[in-house]
This record gives sequence, structure tokens and C-alpha cells, in this order.
Amino acid sequence: MPSSRRSQFPGQAIDWMVGSQAARVLNLGGGAALPQLLASRGHTVFALDKDLRRVERYRDDGRMIPVAAEAEALPFEPCQFEVVTCHQVFHRFAPGRALSEMARVLRPGGVASVSYLVRDDSVPWVKRLVKLLRQVDENAMRGDYGHESVQALVDSKYFPEVEQHSFRVWQTVDRPTLLAMVGNQPAVAALDEELRQMVLTEAAQLYDSAVPGADDLRLPYTMHVWRAWVDHVELTAPIEIDDTGLVIPL
Repeated sequence: MPSSRRSQFPGQAIDWMVGSQAARVLNLGGGAALPQLLASRGHTVFALDKDLRRVERYRDDGRMIPVAAEAEALPFEPCQFEVVTCHQVFHRFAPGRALSEMARVLRPGGVASVSYLVRDDSVPWVKRLVKLLRQVDENAMRGDYGHESVQALVDSKYFPEVEQHSFRVWQTVDRPTLLAMVGNQPAVAALDEELRQMVLTEAAQLYDSAVPGADDLRLPYTMHVWRAWVDHVELTAPIEIDDTGLVIPL
């Protein structure tokens, strides 16, 4: 829906995630927008994805180092990066394996930064849009972003120190974009033509009345960012097995 993917990432949020000094960064999935922006700000970026077609696009871009792999099995020696980033996709990983791998490839003092962009439905015109769409589909615009999964990072023994900060992001929405978004909702698209046009007409009226005379509406999002400092003690501590653990009952 947003007209500019890059506008999802305010500069202050990027600096909070990775710092203002050039760093060696590993980005785990989530598309090209974040790694491209990191590269444009002077960071050395390894863009990892298990989707081979996406990796080929990274290679064609030339601004980052593409890597075909999974977050749960990173193909790097230990202590290779200052920062590991992950935007909007942490919930797709197996946290037990991914977090230990993120910790392993981070250098001492390194940071894992996980972020999610979450729509803010508190603005009046957005509330009206949600109400309109839920007349057709009660689950419309529920906003299941997956950001609850970050609790695994907060609880991780590999990252005992975690900070969280939120940044407001505004995405401009013109009239055709709003109508396309409404019309492409599965429940709206499945209506017969007369009912579908009624819904689109109401959406158009909502747009026209929300900010009279304005060229665009602004759709509010909040970018939630967690940054966590690695602790390698758990990776290097010797394994101690109780003697009773070696007893094999016959």
C-alpha cells in the first residue's frame, strides 16, 4: 500500500538499530528495502535470504553481498558481524536455533536488531475504514504482524540486555491507492459487482471527507525496534553432565 517502501525506515530508527558509524551488517530476510538503505548509509551489508530468486535480485543490485541460506543455519565463521538485523520476519524463524546462530556470528559487543512496522488504528479516518471493511469481513485489517514473537529475543540467554524504542512513520495514501486497497480485500473482491461498488463508493466518500481539500491522507504506523547485546558466555561455557545422567538402566 505505501508508495515508498524506503519511507518505512526513518533515519533515526536506522541509526538506533545499527549505529551511525559504518558497520559490518548481516540482514536476515525481509526483502530488499532495509539492506539497500543500510548499504546506502555506508554499511557493509550481507543480505541473506532462502528465496533464491530474491538472492539473485540482490546480486543484480550490486550494493550488497547476497547470501542464499536460512537464518537457523548461518554459513559464517563465528564473530563476523557487528550487527544482525531482521525486519518484519522474525516470527518466521525457529527462535531457539536462529537466536543461537545470530549470537554465534556476532562479534563481542555486537547487537541484534529486530524491527516490526505496525499500523496505528487510533486515527479517526482509519477507525472508519476498519469499521467499513468489517461490515464485509469481521477479520479485515486485524493487523497480525507477528511482532509478539520478539519476546523470544527478550527472554533469550544469548541476549541478556535488550532495549526497545518506537518511531512514528507516516505513509501517504492517495485516493486511487485507498480504493485499490479496499477493492483488493478478498472479501470485497468476492462480492457481486453491485455490492462491491457500494463499498468502494463508501470508501471514496470516506477519503473525500477525511481531510477536505487535501491531496493525500496519511496512514500512521509505528516502527517498533528491539536491540539486544550478545553475550557469548552461553556459547562457550563447558557442558556439565550429572553423573546420574550417564547411568543406563537395564
